[in-house]
Amino acid sequence: MNIGILEYDKKIAQQLRTVIIEMYPHNQVMVWDQASRLKEDISGGCVCKILFLSLQKDSKGIIDYSKRLQELNPELKIIFMTDLNDSIFEVFHASPTYVLAKPLDEEHVKEALHKALRELSLSKEKNFTIINRQGIFTIPYTRIYYVESDKRKLNIFGKEGLIKSINLKISDFLKFEHGNYFLQCHKSYAVNLMHVSRIEKFEIVLTNNVELPISQSRYMETKAGYVAFLENE
Repeated sequence: MNIGILEYDKKIAQQLRTVIIEMYPHNQVMVWDQASRLKEDISGGCVCKILFLSLQKDSKGIIDYSKRLQELNPELKIIFMTDLNDSIFEVFHASPTYVLAKPLDEEHVKEALHKALRELSLSKEKNFTIINRQGIFTIPYTRIYYVESDKRKLNIFGKEGLIKSINLKISDFLKFEHGNYFLQCHKSYAVNLMHVSRIEKFEIVLTNNVELPISQSRYMETKAGYVAFLENE
């Protein structure tokens, strides 16, 4: 996935690029220091899923241009970067995903990226539906962070905790048409890759800070699966 940055200050651009690469090392980060070069590359076929746009110069022109880009590509996520001036009120006409105040705060940058990626995932909304003796259950996949096998039950967890317990084996759950979202990282756990924040040695950390174990036998498979997921997003 391509992430683009329009920033006139080289120091800020490098700061932002470093944060993005540290969070998502397998994504391509493109940087422009002039709006004309950004427009030229996009006109030439460059496609970005997320754009960080500085409003340091020609804020109205950049905002109007971002609106045209969103009309052409509704899935594009725009993150504006601006000083606290009159342009702050104009940016909301372009439906931005996030507005960052300068000087940039690293935690706010991370939050903006997480929000943009969540919104991109939501645009691919699918539901998990099961019909059994307990009834009919439908849960959007984006709400499911991970599932846990508990004897003969499957516990389904979301951001705030347990969503539902159903009579289903984890192996049968993984047979459903989930797209490429779920990966079994342990005999008792399958994780939704869209909610993974990072992978550490034998541990997955989710975006809600829940930590899941990775079994030693599944570590390389889990790591490779997550890399492939990021590259295809």
